[in-house]
Amino acid sequence: YHSRFGEVEPLSAPIRLKGLTKMYSSTLDVQRLPEDLQEVLRAFGVERRVVERYVVRDADLEIAPREIAVVVGASGAGKTTLLRMMVGGALKLEDPGYVPSSGKVEVPENARLAYLFPGEHEPSFGDETLLEHVKRKCGDVALAVEILNTVGLSDAVFYRARFQELSTGQKERAKLASLLAEKPNLLVIDEFTAHLDALTGRRVARKLGEVAKRAGITLIVATNRPEIIDALSPTKMIYVGYGALHAAAPQLPSC
Repeated sequence: YHSRFGEVEPLSAPIRLKGLTKMYSSTLDVQRLPEDLQEVLRAFGVERRVVERYVVRDADLEIAPREIAVVVGASGAGKTTLLRMMVGGALKLEDPGYVPSSGKVEVPENARLAYLFPGEHEPSFGDETLLEHVKRKCGDVALAVEILNTVGLSDAVFYRARFQELSTGQKERAKLASLLAEKPNLLVIDEFTAHLDALTGRRVARKLGEVAKRAGITLIVATNRPEIIDALSPTKMIYVGYGALHAAAPQLPSC
């Protein structure tokens, strides 16, 4: 079998994070609260307080072209924030959520980015059928069928279905198909298996990893599910927590 997906032009240089810091600051001012709450807080000595939380602090990281990197960390540790800053660097965004507090995110100029943040940034399908949507984006009906098969939507019923007719798990796979149809060389995805069962999640992750390796896509995925990490066969693990980043080669299973 010869895939029609082919190879993309890989990133011309690594993605580099240099001295990266992302800090969120909030001010607790009891004057804005109801009087009874003000009295309680004052009893604990709280009048006005600035709360600073470092998601990442003075971190350095490099992700090579063609790398498959998985970002892991506890809920709220900053996985999504890290992905946002990479996306912000690729698209040169000025939105505060996508810009570091200090430091640099260097992304090669030839980056063709596709990214998914569920509930925040997702493909728009309109009233097209899945096959129409994917074919419009990739320009090749046979490739569109291959992409839909890759994400586990291999029945002709799905080809004719519209996005709003799909189940929650099928919608997640359709979003992946839409991203792949753009033939990116940089693919950033946050928690794409949240609504997939373990077996389906493994199958989709394995196929996604295979496509990325074969095509030369730099793939960066945030997930904490061990079976998904294993199926992706990553070349790099990135651990996020307590303001720090730590990158390491994946641990091979012991024999």
